[in-house]
Amino acid sequence: MMYIAAMTEGPGADGIVAPAFADAGYLLILDGETGEVTASYARGGMDDCDLAGKIVEHDCEAVLCGPIEEAPFIIIADEGCVTRYQAGGLTAREALRRMNAYQLEMIPDFIGGTGCGSGQESNCCHSHGDEDE
Repeated sequence: MMYIAAMTEGPGADGIVAPAFADAGYLLILDGETGEVTASYARGGMDDCDLAGKIVEHDCEAVLCGPIEEAPFIIIADEGCVTRYQAGGLTAREALRRMNAYQLEMIPDFIGGTGCGSGQESNCCHSHGDEDE
């Protein structure tokens, strides 16, 4: 099963993806094929790095979100090798549909970054082929 994370303002697959990662009130873990919510976390006292860790723990292939600050970006992109897609303003369900149809832009770097952001030789950002090797 392929898991996709969505950073939303509200619970459920019809929740709107937050305009920025830090604005999300919920982290949803979706089945990448059916769109079914398999896990849901209310932000509560969790910070962005806690939520990024949950995404990695669930072995998500991608996260549907808005722009991401540096610390959670490093956890998601470099440690977890999770692809990030710009989906702010869409429902989680619609964002997943568009991701599966290759209609979403990738988020290549953290807020204020200058490029890929992945310093690993394995090129976890999945956007540059072999140029980092």
